Parts: sequence; C-alpha cells; structure tokens
Amino acid sequence: MVGNVSAVLKENGFKIYPDSLRKLGESTYIFVVKKQKEKMIGILSNDELNLKEPYFSENKKISDNLQFNVYPFTFDNYVTLNGRFHIGPTVCRENASFGTGDRLGMATAAQLGALKKFDVFPVLAQQSPRELVKTNRDFKDVLLKVVLGVLETGYIGHYGADADHIKDEKYLLEGIDAGYTMYTLDLSEQLFDISGATPSAIKEKAEALSDVSKKIVEDFSGQSLNVGLEGHLVSEDELLKSAIAYEGAMKFVEKVNDILKEKLNDFDLEISIDEGGKVTTLEDHLFVAEYLHRNGIDFFSIAPKFPGEFEKAIDYVGDVDEFKKALKKHYDLTKLIGGYKLSLHSGSDKFSIYKIFSQTTERNFHIKTSGTSWLQAVNLIYKSDREFYRELYKIALSNLEESKKSYKVLIKKDDFKDEPELDNPEFIVRPEIKQLFHISFGVLLDLKGKEIKDMLYEHEEEHYKMVSNNIENHLKEIYYEK
Repeated sequence: MVGNVSAVLKENGFKIYPDSLRKLGESTYIFVVKKQKEKMIGILSNDELNLKEPYFSENKKISDNLQFNVYPFTFDNYVTLNGRFHIGPTVCRENASFGTGDRLGMATAAQLGALKKFDVFPVLAQQSPRELVKTNRDFKDVLLKVVLGVLETGYIGHYGADADHIKDEKYLLEGIDAGYTMYTLDLSEQLFDISGATPSAIKEKAEALSDVSKKIVEDFSGQSLNVGLEGHLVSEDELLKSAIAYEGAMKFVEKVNDILKEKLNDFDLEISIDEGGKVTTLEDHLFVAEYLHRNGIDFFSIAPKFPGEFEKAIDYVGDVDEFKKALKKHYDLTKLIGGYKLSLHSGSDKFSIYKIFSQTTERNFHIKTSGTSWLQAVNLIYKSDREFYRELYKIALSNLEESKKSYKVLIKKDDFKDEPELDNPEFIVRPEIKQLFHISFGVLLDLKGKEIKDMLYEHEEEHYKMVSNNIENHLKEIYYEK
C-alpha cells in the first residue's frame, strides 16, 4: 500500500514525509506531503470524512478499497479530523512542561525532534497577540502549522497550545475559538500602581478592598512561613499593598475564568505577574494565589518576576545566588498553598539558571521560550547567503528604535556597526546581535518574509537540525543527570 501511494505521489510531483504515516481509527491513514513550497495532508480511507477542497484525487482504489486524496490543511479540515480522531492539543497533566514559540510556522517538527527525547510536556503553539500582529497571523494559523508539524513527525503524544499574554476578552475569545488549551493572563495592565499613589488614594483603596482580600491580609499578617532557608515573616504592610495592587487584576482573572468555564470543558490557566519593573514579593505571590483559591479558581501556574534581568535572546543577567534564594522561597510557597507550579518566562537561552530552576522546583515547572527558534532561522541565512543576511541586518538596524518599543532590551544604535561582520562566524552569537534580530522579526517578515521562508524551505533539513539542536541544548541543561 505504501509503495503504491509513494509511486502515485512521486508521479504527481509530491514529496512524502515518511515518518508522518499514521493510522487513525479503523480504516483511515494520514500523512504529510509537500509540493513545491506547500505542505498538505494525504488521506487513505474508505470512510466518508467530509473533508473539503481536495487538491489531488486518485480515482482508483489504491489498496484494500482505500481511496487516496490530498487536501489542503485548512482550519475546517483540521476541525473535521480533530472531531473524529482528536489530533489537536490537550491540557497538561505532567509535572514539567516546556513552551516553544514558532513565529514562522515552520519549526514545530524540529522542536519536537528535541522535545520527544525528554520527560516533558510540550506546549507547541505558544503565541501572544503582540506576536500575532507582528507576524500577520492569528491563533488559528498558529495552531494549524503546529498540528501539521506534529503530523509530519509522526508524534503521537499529548501536547498543549498556549494563547499567551492575554490582556483582553477579544484575544481570549479568538484563542477559545481556535481550540487552545492553555491561557496565560498578562495582568500588567490591570494592576494599581501603588508606588505613585498618594496616601489618601492608598487609604481609599484599602477601605474599598473586598471581604476576601481583607480576610487574606488578616489571616496571614505576622505569620512566619516556612519557605526558603531562613523562612519569611509576612509583613502586614506589604500584604496590604499587594492586595491594593492586585485586587483589580483578580477581578479580571475571575471574569476570564468564568468565560473559559462556560465555553470549555477543561483548560490550563497561567497567571503572569512577571511583567513590569517590580520584583514579585512573597506577599504579592501569596495574595494572588490565596485570592484565587478562595474564589474557587483553579490555575495551572504562576509566573513571578524574579530578581535579575530576563532580557530576550541572552543569558540571565544578575546575581545567580539571589535568584536561587528567591526561587526557593517562591517554590516553597507553592507547596504550602498547593495545586500549581512556577513558570519561568523569557526562558530562551537562560543557560546559567536552568539547572537551578529544575533542581529547586523538583522538576515541577513550566518554562517558556519563544524567539530562540527564530534566531536559528536567521543563523541559517547567515550560513547560506551572507548578502541576504547583510540586507536583513541593515533593515533591523534601521528599525531598531521602533522594534524596541515592544521589548525590554538594553541595546542601542551605538552598539552596532553599519555593516555586519560577514566573515566572522562569532558575530552572530554576540548578545547584541542576537537581541537585534530577536526583536526585529516583525519588520523583517513584513519586508522580506517570502524570501526568508523560501530559503528555509530550500534548506529545510539543515534548518530543522539547527532548531532541534538549539532546543535540545536548552533541555539538556534542564534535565541534567541527578
């Protein structure tokens, strides 16, 4: 049967991905094919699947009365197949999970090549509204490309889909409509800035706190928590400030949770409190987690802002010992309160703290990476076409200030020469170069997206190898030998 199908495909200009062949149900086989620069799905079945717009049909029966068709992997066709055979994402039931973003929609198969080697739940569709806007994509397109990558590899395990950095109902509903299983709520715009408030405003906010918030302050003030090496005495003043700062954001979480429970049977909810300049205190963490628990809101994880700097595309900047002490306290607090794990955001390339994070959390964590796979695409371009790389470099540099508006990085125009060092292989791994390209994906895809993708298609095998090795290097540090 496989030989017959391969022959028909070859005769009609298709390439089949051999690892992708899998059986669905009793009498349906699915596989991924590529013709020119478009990937599609091949279906062998004697069932009526009601898929739409066949790209290619073989009228005669191939084998065992199976009809052979090739279809574009549209969202309608995905929904039909997923409803019948469940090929889509699921919630996470594992202790450790790892998120990989794919800004181009071309790297999932390569990322899975690394992820499947480790005892970790992969969250493969991970995109924020900011990234969707910059890449001219939507949640459905991101998920489609991920599922196609999963099918391409033949991977049959579970995986998640994260609608990341949700700040409003619009994108929440779009994520739900697309079938995402994880929702990361970014609370940065919902917080009350207590640092700039007048004493009278703070007093007014304190008096207006809900009964739940007041009870949390009452119950925990002055308590000695057995966290970290030295413990922590809960400050009434700090806990009250936390309640004032976060209660409004908790109302947003409640609203989102109600919408999710109304529309979905199950989901993972992550609470992001890591945005902004303020390091998350134990009182902040305590208030948020306890408020949600007391209001019956189950959540997957909390992402605190740890001490130090978590800049894009480079290693952790800060005192590693201070990070370790803070992490230990936050993790111990998760065990005291119970029912969720810690999440590390901006986790790409943070090699100096991976082992500490894995060890301290007892491998009960969620780690998010994003732009690190995009940088492998840029590195491939450097290796394959230096003049094209030079063109991208100059575009990125001329748009640096605009790109910096969306990301917290310390690079500035004076850090760069007008021309890249095309004959120096060490050039592409310099921190400032990595950051430049990390934050410039939007303008580069706007102006040169077709050329970039064409080159990656032409060098797909090498591109996959580079992405897979990069993710594996991350995971080797996390999954060190105990």
